[in-house]
Amino acid sequence: MTNFELDNERATWLSEKVNRSKSQIQFLFQLVDGDFEKLKALEVQIKNCFVMYCPGSVEEVDKIMSLTPKSNWFKL
Repeated sequence: MTNFELDNERATWLSEKVNRSKSQIQFLFQLVDGDFEKLKALEVQIKNCFVMYCPGSVEEVDKIMSLTPKSNWFKL
């Protein structure tokens, strides 16, 4: 994938994240060490597992990534 294609994919992905503020997305991006693929996977996992808030630590990111869709660990 070229840099242009990757930048375009990032822009498209970011425009679809209407429920996340820019600061939340930047914070999550830092939590995953700038790994865009992991950030996308994390958002899919958050959606699939009905996580109701923005994770606040690397440990919470790891926990979310290990959840199954039937889990209610993060439900309020």
